[in-house]
Amino acid sequence: MKFHVESLHLWLASGETRTLSFLPNKVNVITGASHTGKTAILDIFDYCFFASRHRISESIINENTLWYGLKIHVNDKVYTLARRAPSGTTVSSDYYFSSIGEIPEKAPKANIQEPALKVLLGADFGIDQDVRIPFGGQYLQTGSRISLRYFLLFNTISQDIITHSEQFFDKQDQPRSREALPRIFDIAVGIDTVENILKRDKRAQLEKRLARLQKQLVKRDENREAFYGELAETTSRAMSYGLIADNSDAEHAVATLQRMVVERETGPESFVSRRHEEISAELYRVSRKIKGLRKFLGEYTKHKEVLSETADSLKPISSLRSNHADTVRTSVFFEILERLEEGLQEIKTEISKKNPLDSNVGELIKELEGQREQLQGELQALPSSGAIFENEKERYIFIGETKAKLELFAETNGNSSRNFEADIANLEKQIGELTVLSAEERQKHFTSVLDETIQEYISSAKVALGNYGQYRSAFDYKEKKLHLRKPKTAFIENVGSSSNHMFLHLFLFLGLHEIIMANGGQHVAPFLIIDQFSRPYWGDDENGSAKSEQPAEQDRDVNESDVAKVHTALKLLDHFISQANGMGKEFQIILFEHINPKYWEGLENFHLVEIFRDGNALIQGTQASS
Repeated sequence: MKFHVESLHLWLASGETRTLSFLPNKVNVITGASHTGKTAILDIFDYCFFASRHRISESIINENTLWYGLKIHVNDKVYTLARRAPSGTTVSSDYYFSSIGEIPEKAPKANIQEPALKVLLGADFGIDQDVRIPFGGQYLQTGSRISLRYFLLFNTISQDIITHSEQFFDKQDQPRSREALPRIFDIAVGIDTVENILKRDKRAQLEKRLARLQKQLVKRDENREAFYGELAETTSRAMSYGLIADNSDAEHAVATLQRMVVERETGPESFVSRRHEEISAELYRVSRKIKGLRKFLGEYTKHKEVLSETADSLKPISSLRSNHADTVRTSVFFEILERLEEGLQEIKTEISKKNPLDSNVGELIKELEGQREQLQGELQALPSSGAIFENEKERYIFIGETKAKLELFAETNGNSSRNFEADIANLEKQIGELTVLSAEERQKHFTSVLDETIQEYISSAKVALGNYGQYRSAFDYKEKKLHLRKPKTAFIENVGSSSNHMFLHLFLFLGLHEIIMANGGQHVAPFLIIDQFSRPYWGDDENGSAKSEQPAEQDRDVNESDVAKVHTALKLLDHFISQANGMGKEFQIILFEHINPKYWEGLENFHLVEIFRDGNALIQGTQASS
């Protein structure tokens, strides 16, 4: 992403316009005395970027200003955005926007609504409108859109936090910003991507649907079990009244009870009578089959007996064949004898066959007899008459209760026809096809790379850190804080002084931006506003002299002086700009300070914007909040 601020504009009530100009790829310094409006510039920047409350000083600055505006370069585009000055503590909803960077000579006129401007700028910051807050909190709801303002947390180090021992990001006293930071951090630094977030969100939705389906499936089965438990009693009563024959099968019992309810208008005896007729008819058919099979079996047995008797009667044929010499023979004797022998052989063969017909018919008769016995038992179970209820009212009450239970079953079992198993399998397949990168592993990798990056800054500034110059970077991912770890131990040191905390803030933000640029980040703009990092050492006097600066004759070691520490911090910023340019990237720093320009002499990437002294201030000829 490319971004830099070209100029800041104040349209004053006097009709004049106050302009401050900045350069890209530079450390742009506004230095000067206190109460000249330096810090107000940071507040104005925040106000123009949709702040819902403001900290611009009412005295001198706000009371003399009609509109505030910025001319910015974003991804080779030039924009001007301006916002009407707040009225007291109430922020304005009036915005002016120019897509070609036009600066009105007189106070602008509102020409765009805030939501539309947010969408327009959000697109340049790579903020997809479909990307939502991944997890909610007390002030940010899950699923709410990610705001451009959340990423601006990476672009400012205000004087309120630059020496803070616990807070490293601005606006952490504001609940929404405090909750937003952990929710957008991974996207901002490149741990996560919009595509991966959308995939993770889709997977979460699919998993939610899957859990809901699985719960419905379990509930359906539980309801069915509960109903069939209730069904047992109803079925038993229906049997005792003779309304159904048996309850051996639950589904069959339901169908029978439903038919009973439908036919309740036909009278109390209709079902019993019809069932009696059905059983009687079936008994008759079964009995006919048994009788026919038994008759067949008897005839078959007689047939075999006749064959056996015939075989016995033909036994003398063998004697005739053996003694044919003693027999009076005719011309056809041997022909007749041969045919008789053939017939005898055929009979013997038929008799000797092992035919399963006997056993098959016997088994079939046995099975039919079992059916007949069951039908007879069912027939005996039916009442001989319809007088099974004390009165018709009792009959209709029972049928009504049964109908209500069946309707309740139909409601709770409404999804019984739905193929939950197929739907669940389909969702599991979709979830399996989504390749979502593990955020946890990438977080560990990022922390390791960030510590390596910051360690280089620690090494370059180790003299200013004194006893902690050899300590190791220890970024706390969960708390979003930078600590120093004693070498070869897990011990986290309490670095104590505000000077060391100032350096930790610089180390962290420079390290974050270096990684963001290396990853081609498109959500965090490559610029940084730093408000008075020299506060731990520098006085507010007009000359900008160091509080601890001593006369030369005292022969104080310059490496331990506050002047040297400030110079180390300035060289750190200068080196960062050079390093960014060496990566082929653009980066802009805007620095508010009290120090004298002589302290950055010789540093190639510094640009003096203005010196707010001797009557020169943000609002010319006045003294305002610093």
